[in-house]
Amino acid sequence: MDNAEAGATLLAAEATRATAALPDIQYEHTPGVIDLTWGHPDPSSFAVGAVAEAATAVLAAYGWQALTYGAPCGAASTREAVAAHLTGTDAGVDAADVIITGGSSGGLDLLLTVLAVPGDVVLVEQPTYFLALRMFADHGLCVVGVRSDDIGPSVDGFASAAATARADGRTVFLYLVPTFANPTGRCLPLERQRQLLEVARSYGVHVIDDDVYRDTTESAPPSMWSVDRDTVLRLGSFSKSLSPGLRVGFLTARPELIERIGGCGLLDSGGGVNHFASMVVGELMRSGRFDEIASAGQQRYAQRRAALAAALDPALFEFVVPGGGYFLWLALPIGRSSRQVVAAAREHGVLVSDGRNFFVDEPERGAVRVSFSMLDASLLGEGAARLNRAVGSLVA
Repeated sequence: MDNAEAGATLLAAEATRATAALPDIQYEHTPGVIDLTWGHPDPSSFAVGAVAEAATAVLAAYGWQALTYGAPCGAASTREAVAAHLTGTDAGVDAADVIITGGSSGGLDLLLTVLAVPGDVVLVEQPTYFLALRMFADHGLCVVGVRSDDIGPSVDGFASAAATARADGRTVFLYLVPTFANPTGRCLPLERQRQLLEVARSYGVHVIDDDVYRDTTESAPPSMWSVDRDTVLRLGSFSKSLSPGLRVGFLTARPELIERIGGCGLLDSGGGVNHFASMVVGELMRSGRFDEIASAGQQRYAQRRAALAAALDPALFEFVVPGGGYFLWLALPIGRSSRQVVAAAREHGVLVSDGRNFFVDEPERGAVRVSFSMLDASLLGEGAARLNRAVGSLVA
């Protein structure tokens, strides 16, 4: 049974409680609106019982070893479980290819800490994940937007930007979300991946494959990392499929780079990231419970994605329904800006994400992002109806 409305109610109640206290969770509630901005899993769907059983099993099997400092790259049993899971779409993944991280965000921060210095360059497709831009800024990196078409980043645009950055002697990264991207939901075609990788190899560019939405569907393609395991560093996470609160993710790269990251000061001092929680995730994978939980989520997301897409007016928006992820990317009527639509939507009782936030440069056409991950079909339908009315009022 779909309990998304209960999940929205849980979050609203907690956010209201926290107005008079320090908050326990990451969520802001606006009374009286349907919020389509949060790309979070529904909290009522979390497998609390399964996590509790796995935690008990880990403590019974490992005892004190589960509670001490972990190996810097992560517990061997968890790395092996992650490698086995990834082999479902990426053939022949070995535990030595895997390092456990604090979610994909922790993995990104870790690899930037080890590989980058302030002034290095990150090239990004446009649009791209907006909070990654914040992290690049935290590291003092220069972010350059690469012009993109309906498929993905322009190969010529990437080559030109990479040549310019390398001429200045900087380390260069290309950051992509090639599988069910945030915000567009699209997958980067294999031929475009190969073209971009050829350019990356020519200029010595590190390609970051942010692969967090792989488990939101049963039909994910192989990762970009699997195409070129020397050039690409892949970030993964269990936040979208299992629980963001466990803060468990992983990074796959060539083994010598995994060892280099594992030898950094943070992991030398602190041991493995989220050692106990990551062992719990490993136990869930070995027991088969993770596959059950992920499958239930995949069905839930497919139903919600279809409900939201069906309720949007195709005369007002141009969009493609993705096969996975959490989002729909809505191109707006010509002449209408995302700023106008966000404001009108709020007046009509629905919140949407301003498309400008996902660009380094000013976009040529207005767009908004809407998320279907956290709300049930009825709320998504009503949210879409409100958005239809809001945009309709601007074009009437």
